[in-house]
Amino acid sequence: MNRNASRPAGASARVLTADPHALVLEALRGLLETEHRVVGGVADGESLVGEARRLRPDLVLCEVRLPGLGGLEAARRILAERPGTRVAFLTAVEDPVVAARAFALGASGYLLKSATSAQFLDGLRTLLAGHRVLDPRIAGGDPDALPARGAPGERSSRLGPRAREVVRLLALGHSMKEAAWKLGIATRTVAYHKYGAMAALGLGSSAELVRFAVEAGLLDADSSRGAVPASRPSAA
Repeated sequence: MNRNASRPAGASARVLTADPHALVLEALRGLLETEHRVVGGVADGESLVGEARRLRPDLVLCEVRLPGLGGLEAARRILAERPGTRVAFLTAVEDPVVAARAFALGASGYLLKSATSAQFLDGLRTLLAGHRVLDPRIAGGDPDALPARGAPGERSSRLGPRAREVVRLLALGHSMKEAAWKLGIATRTVAYHKYGAMAALGLGSSAELVRFAVEAGLLDADSSRGAVPASRPSAA
């Protein structure tokens, strides 16, 4: 099946949604079912890949920031298994570099949650007709105008001191629990910084994050200069 083949105008699509917030999934179902059929909704990347394999939807609509695999890596795996599936992102991440990464993986659309319901549904109609769709607030809505991903050293400036230190520790082989202990913060805070960094950098997997840290020089002896000092871990 050709992923770029258009669907007949007005044709209903079978849609699988993914978002970490139950309220968003419920709202999407209500909005989408005015024109399409929602076959499922999941809250994390691993479940998205599994349900896409089981349900074989026409369209996967997901958030970039998904727990687990993350939306970008989940999309890559889905498209590798079933190139005929259309994948679009509906996200709060208004970042041209992340959008560029999404299209490079083979996504058909990158829409923002700040769009109106009419803009959202119109964007879905356009991408289901065989066109790539980018929210007009990013690169003027032109996917071809999106920036290149840039050198790792330049892109690392997108990260704050705490996020840089989290990425450095994870790339050195520490688990999230170990990184949390070293920094004196909660494991969930480490996870927040990890997946936030992946989204900001347009990375789709933990392996890509490690490779980025190496290429950006975050593991060098002086890379932690300016990092947030670790707090003393609280007693259990």
